[in-house]
Amino acid sequence: MYERNAIPGAIALLLALAIAGPAEAKDPPRLYYWSTYEQEMFLAYDQLDNEDRQMKLAATLLRIIQKSDEAGRKPPPGVVADYGYFLYERGEYYSAIDHFRREAKLWPESKTLMDRMIRRAQEEAGS
Repeated sequence: MYERNAIPGAIALLLALAIAGPAEAKDPPRLYYWSTYEQEMFLAYDQLDNEDRQMKLAATLLRIIQKSDEAGRKPPPGVVADYGYFLYERGEYYSAIDHFRREAKLWPESKTLMDRMIRRAQEEAGS
């Protein structure tokens, strides 16, 4: 059977747990800040001729890059390259090249593709 001293100890433990309350379960921090990337990307591809939609996607990409920089963390994979491609499509080849280089540095597995994009942008820029 139970020892007489065990019951008050168990009651004290239950009382302490009741007073402390349940531990709050918090979501683990996300590895990357995505903002509204997924929704904006879907809408941009759904409405390719909509200049306003493309500008909104570019603003989202830039915001993700800036927030990541402010937090001292890497932006999500592909975001810098996507923004670079936006710049490339607008004829801003040198800025695009900078972003493609940054993507390759942040994500070495993208280097082969980024090198190709850099060459294309350099050809378009005439350098």
